[in-house]
Amino acid sequence: ALLKLGSVNVNKIKLETKLHRTTIYDFLDKLINKGLVNYVIKNNVNYYQATEPEKLLHYTKEMETRVKEIMPKLKQLRTQPKEEVIVEVYRGVEGFKSVLNDMLRSKADLVWLGVDEAKFNKTFSKIIIKQHVRRQKELGIHERLLTSEKAECIYDTKTATYRYIPEKYFEPTPTAVYADRVMNLIWEPLTVILMRNKDLANSYKKHFEQLWKIAKKEPFSKIRKIRAGE
Repeated sequence: ALLKLGSVNVNKIKLETKLHRTTIYDFLDKLINKGLVNYVIKNNVNYYQATEPEKLLHYTKEMETRVKEIMPKLKQLRTQPKEEVIVEVYRGVEGFKSVLNDMLRSKADLVWLGVDEAKFNKTFSKIIIKQHVRRQKELGIHERLLTSEKAECIYDTKTATYRYIPEKYFEPTPTAVYADRVMNLIWEPLTVILMRNKDLANSYKKHFEQLWKIAKKEPFSKIRKIRAGE
């Protein structure tokens, strides 16, 4: 339209193109930034005009040069292997013990959601829990746990810090997050699903941190503290 009209104001462009004024101004800004349009001011009114059509060739060549410069980096991004999600399934008490050992080997601090220590105490032997807590203490591993504000009991250990969320928001499926792993524990039948993926673990950690901020430091009512192995 500008090549056809010459130096004109926006009203003339609007009549020629039938476009909305806002759209015209958006296009003009882009064309000016690309060096394809310039303007002069007459009586406080902008008059726009197209530059020589050959300028289009200069612009496209410039863009081609830029693309060639960054092409190696673009190819590298495209061919970078994506981190896979590795899923392992463990059954029964022995399967759970295998995951506990993996936690210890990682030497990473843990966060837990949906913890019901009374259920853990009834399902697993006192020896398993006692040994695990002892090894955590030796390795300097600390865990933060979100449980229900109406929890029946918690473990009295220096390696664990509890906070409490309302019962209506409490999900009774325990989930542990450590290193690049997410563990889901299903009670019936006793099954552990261990997923390994950094992005997935980070996503769960962010969710945990949001809940941790709003969780209460003290339970709704008096809670029984038990030592590991009791």
